[in-house]
Amino acid sequence: MKAQLLVAAAVSFLTFAGFSAGAQAPQQYNSLPGIAVAGSQDYDKIPEKARHFISKHFKGVSVTKCELYFAEGKYEVELSNGVDIDFNNDGEVLEIDAPDNAVLDPALVKDLLHDTAFHRLAKDGVNSKVESIEFKKGKVVEVEVMIPDPDTYIFVVDGDFIGFGD
Repeated sequence: MKAQLLVAAAVSFLTFAGFSAGAQAPQQYNSLPGIAVAGSQDYDKIPEKARHFISKHFKGVSVTKCELYFAEGKYEVELSNGVDIDFNNDGEVLEIDAPDNAVLDPALVKDLLHDTAFHRLAKDGVNSKVESIEFKKGKVVEVEVMIPDPDTYIFVVDGDFIGFGD
């Protein structure tokens, strides 16, 4: 009986010690924080070209969030009207998204796209239905429009139409 009681006590102790050891936070990096991946950024510190773009196309709209993603070398800016814009370190637009169930201003779309791409959208009657524009690696532009699938037009940067995507 004493042996069983001793074994039960030992098992209880080891179980409790194991759980409490597992609950402790690991001490990494000598108790210093790890590598910063992103951080809030003062709007005045984003590239001048990005600030000019925002002031030109979004007069009177305030910035609600400005974040720098260090590893990706991009700035993410959220505006009070719900528009999200990603800029590279040079201040060029990488991606712009309208809020849910909304579209981007056609004048903005015209300013961002090559004339050939914009005219293709206008010819198809969707230049006023653009939800987002994404510039992929400086070679391809994806334009998502508010229509049934296929809802993405794909262009090369110089405006030539490649095809549709979902």
